[in-house]
Amino acid sequence: MMRTGYIERFEVEARGVSTAAAWCQRMAIFCVPYLAIVILGHRFGSIETAQAFWLLGLGAAMLLLAIGLGVWGLYRLWTFGDKGGIRSARGLAIAMLLVAPFLYQGVRAFALPQLYDISTDLEEPPQFDTVMDDRATGMNGQSAFDEIQKQLQLENYPRVAARRYPLGMVRVFRAAVELVSERDWTILTGERNNSETAIDEEGSDLMARPVTGSDGMPLNPSIPRFRPDTSRTPSSAPVEAFETVQVSPIGRTASDDADQDERYIEAVATSLIFGFQSDVVIRMIEEETGTLVDMRSNSRFGPHDLGANAAQIEAFLADLDASLQGLAN
Repeated sequence: MMRTGYIERFEVEARGVSTAAAWCQRMAIFCVPYLAIVILGHRFGSIETAQAFWLLGLGAAMLLLAIGLGVWGLYRLWTFGDKGGIRSARGLAIAMLLVAPFLYQGVRAFALPQLYDISTDLEEPPQFDTVMDDRATGMNGQSAFDEIQKQLQLENYPRVAARRYPLGMVRVFRAAVELVSERDWTILTGERNNSETAIDEEGSDLMARPVTGSDGMPLNPSIPRFRPDTSRTPSSAPVEAFETVQVSPIGRTASDDADQDERYIEAVATSLIFGFQSDVVIRMIEEETGTLVDMRSNSRFGPHDLGANAAQIEAFLADLDASLQGLAN
């Protein structure tokens, strides 16, 4: 009887300790401050976007490795009785929680088209006047939309469409700049480079702040607040009552009046968590019976925006609809 108890005690004491389980927990815990430093560093400008992509990719790889080690630790526990089950479970819980956003974006990358430039007008999209000239090497450019891009956008983002409002240009312009101000987007203006300056002269109180490039140096934009455009003419189609906001079709009909007011707002939008930047241009054209609003959003980095630009345009125009609802000239 004593011999049997001794053997059982010896077998318990001889259980191995899973190294995989220990490293699973260590790596998962390490990834918490690591990812926080990368995200905050990029958010506040200490880490450039290209570097942040690589660092985030490394973090995702470490999380996947931690998950693999945790699974192996549980396998060793189940098969050979190795110690470390609690460490494996704890490490797996942390790693799976942190890797979930990466997996979600990975699914979106496969489900959504590989686009980084979205516009409500695919034939004659609003043009960026200055920011493209100041983009550093490796950033996305501005180009015309080819037929494949047009088809992909129309199929996947059908709600990205222009707006026509039966309101005067000034009222729509003020509402637009108020929304830009609420979103804390950085307005590009050429009046001053080192201090805040008003972006319009009609009481919106929107202030433009200096913009810096990827190297931290200030840009030198020269965007006119009222930009003439003789390459295109706005539509003069009749406008229905605003209670059912009329969405402009992609095609535009010509007008004989080339002297109508046309205004632009050009800004840099920053994502809430990661701080990824995209350039936005909003074009407003005065028509005989109202104002036509187009919008374009272009990601600075990466061949795939994961649907962010379309969502940004849809949200902004929906808020513009709400702010102008029920108003009349």
